[in-house]
Amino acid sequence: MTNKLWCGLAAPQVLNESEFIETYKEAFGGPPYFEEYSDDEVREEIITPHMEDGMVVYATDSDKLIGFGCAVPFKSSPEDVQEFLEYLHRNKDLPDAFDHRNAWYMSELGVRNSYRGKGVAWELVRQRMVQAIAQGSHQYFMRTARVGSNSMPMYAKSGAIPLDQFQDVSSIEQATENHTQSLQRVYLWGDCAEAVARIETIQREKGYPLFRDA
Repeated sequence: MTNKLWCGLAAPQVLNESEFIETYKEAFGGPPYFEEYSDDEVREEIITPHMEDGMVVYATDSDKLIGFGCAVPFKSSPEDVQEFLEYLHRNKDLPDAFDHRNAWYMSELGVRNSYRGKGVAWELVRQRMVQAIAQGSHQYFMRTARVGSNSMPMYAKSGAIPLDQFQDVSSIEQATENHTQSLQRVYLWGDCAEAVARIETIQREKGYPLFRDA
């Protein structure tokens, strides 16, 4: 990688939608998801709702988009996510310390194949946590494939705690339409500030490159 790395919050006037769509398809077209999306689906289901109701952070190398991360507050998370967590809450299956209604949902994370394993994803996760804290939130949660997830080990090292229950997404229209190969989801939650501190320690220990954020 070059020394022209940047990572930060996307603004509508500067986000390159075509590069985002290309990167999104590359990130989710392979294992463990093998999902298929049209350009319009990525634009309407990913870019627009996150730009309007949440956040999009992205990383560039010499102005080329190389990765992205998206997040929304719980109230703006997908309906099936809200229903699942509220169901667990009603049945007292959520940890008492997990304030899910005031947490941010870390919904999307993707890195171009040629940049994986180089610290880009760590910085994207860190940036989202920093932005969530700036919005007044102290906790986050995410969901990922139960088997073969690329992001679960990263969140675990960031201090995330898995919930005991799994979500079956086989009946969810998006999962069937996008031909996802993983039909169970595991949820993890944690403290934003703790995640930032742990990630920064990992970045130093691994010698990952520094990203400009201004």
